[in-house]
Amino acid sequence: RWERHYGAEAAGSLAWANLRPPDTYVHLSKGVAPPDGAVLEPTDVAGCYRLVEGQPVGLRVQDIGSQAIIPLLELAPGLRFLDLCAAPGNKTAQALECGVQAIACDVHLSRLKAMKNLGCPLVVADAASRLPFRQRFDRILLDAPCSGTGTLARNPEIKWRLTPSKLGELHELQVKLLRNALELLAPDGLLVYATCSLEPEENEDVVAEVLGRAPERLLRRLPGRDPGDGFFAAVIRSR
Repeated sequence: RWERHYGAEAAGSLAWANLRPPDTYVHLSKGVAPPDGAVLEPTDVAGCYRLVEGQPVGLRVQDIGSQAIIPLLELAPGLRFLDLCAAPGNKTAQALECGVQAIACDVHLSRLKAMKNLGCPLVVADAASRLPFRQRFDRILLDAPCSGTGTLARNPEIKWRLTPSKLGELHELQVKLLRNALELLAPDGLLVYATCSLEPEENEDVVAEVLGRAPERLLRRLPGRDPGDGFFAAVIRSR
C-alpha cells in the first residue's frame, strides 16, 4: 500500500523505521534550562530537542513531527487562535508561547480537564457539529482524529485493529471537521489541517473533497526519511 503511494524506496524506509524504537523528543521553552543529567540535541524545529541521555524531568515530551505543525500557522502575538481537537494540549501549549489569544476545544471533558494549567479558555465542543462561536479566528488548528499510522513505531497494535471500513469512517468524520472549521476562519486567516496518518484517504483526499483546490502548502513527514513520527499537514488560507 505504501509502495503504491510513496514509491518502493520510501515504503522500505517506512517499514524499517516502524521496527526501531522511536527516539524521544522534548520541547524546551525559551529561558528554560534542561534538567540535570539530561543531554539534549537541537533539531531543525525551533524549541524541539532529541533526548540523547538522561530523563526529561519537567519537560514536555512531544514528537518532532508534532512540534513541526504549529510553525506552519505563522503565529504572532494578539492573533485569535482556535485549537480544535486540542487534547492533550501539547500543540496548544506550543501556540501559547507565541502570545496568541487561544481557545482550546475538545469533545471530551475528561481530556480537557488535564489542560487547565495552560491558562486559556477551554470549551467542550463536538467539532463534527456546528461550533458554538460567533467570532472568527485568525488562525485555526485542526489536528484531526485519525488512524495514527504515522506512529506505528510506538503504537504497533494499530496495524491489527485498522480496517478499510475504519478508514472510510475516519474520512467522513474528517471531512465534517474540516468543513466546520473553515466556517470559523477569518478573512486572510490560516488553517492547518493535520493528522499523524500516512493514508491519502485521511489526508489529501479530505482536503481535495472539502477545498476543491490545492492548499497553500503541504507537509509530509515520513518515518525513516524524516526524524520522528509520520505527519501530514495542509496549510489553507481563506479567500
